[in-house]
Amino acid sequence: MFCPFKNMLYLCSQIIVLKDYRRHIIIGTLGLFLFSIAAGGHTSRRPVPNRHLYDNKLDTLSFSERISLRTNMIDWIALTPNIGLELTLGNMNWNRWTLGIGGRWNPSTKTLGTSYNVYDLTDVRLDLRRYQHGRGSRRSFFLGIYGTYGSHNVKLSPTGFKGTHLAAGLSVGTIAPLYSYRNGASLDLEVALSGGVMFAKHDEYRREDDSYVTVTQGEKFKLSFDMLPYIAANDVLRVSLVYHFGPSVANRYKRRIAIDERYRLHLNEMEIRRDSTRQAHAEQKAIRRDSLDKADYEKRFEKQRLELEKKYISDSLMQVKRQAALADTLKQKNKDE
Repeated sequence: MFCPFKNMLYLCSQIIVLKDYRRHIIIGTLGLFLFSIAAGGHTSRRPVPNRHLYDNKLDTLSFSERISLRTNMIDWIALTPNIGLELTLGNMNWNRWTLGIGGRWNPSTKTLGTSYNVYDLTDVRLDLRRYQHGRGSRRSFFLGIYGTYGSHNVKLSPTGFKGTHLAAGLSVGTIAPLYSYRNGASLDLEVALSGGVMFAKHDEYRREDDSYVTVTQGEKFKLSFDMLPYIAANDVLRVSLVYHFGPSVANRYKRRIAIDERYRLHLNEMEIRRDSTRQAHAEQKAIRRDSLDKADYEKRFEKQRLELEKKYISDSLMQVKRQAALADTLKQKNKDE
């Protein structure tokens, strides 16, 4: 029965019979990654006393701060040296898109005899990711696409697979800060799952009488879901250490307003300008309304004045007529007497 843990322990024990160049490759690759991490703590930059203020003030990234190094610890357990490089697409630390490239190199293992378990893998992988920060969280999440091409020779069960693979699919994962350096760099932990399709051109073989016998020969690339090559080619589970030369993941991939101090000031200035414009418009509207009210009042006053004058003239004419009629009446009365 296939037991991955038992066979993985067996693989780890094979390191004692590896040739010297294999040991040098493994130790050299791991040493390069550890050296880059250790170098982050010894830098010519001036130490920054307040980490929070430093991250909030930082609104642009230099080219070196856009670079991250990563290595998958599960591959190291399988004695497969690996290293990857990730570049932020843009010089702003609120940019959420990254492009990564990585490689694994575990060529043919030379043992004292014909090994029952074989795990030889060499490939190159490209990743395009979009990160998203959790609300109020230091952890960041990502969703991306990947593509990988390489060769494999995997046998952890009675049937082995040896050939070439081409795989692509989706990856999803999370990354959380582990340790921050005084110069702004950080060491983070990434856990990711990958899944997609694999096209493989490989032979199937078995171990018989201390030798490998080909059972099925692969003649062309075809869609394959054979479990062991699929897991190896797609790198289904990744538990990686990531060294960011720039700010910590806790303060990256957020909304711009949460990171860029100058942007926040710009938004405040825009809000003040909008408030001033709104207030000026309100004042102009009030003045216009008052002017219209005043003009309307003057118009009504003038109309009322004209009506009063007309009424006064009419009353005056009536009074004159009455007086004239009264005078005529008195005159006629005097004549009669």
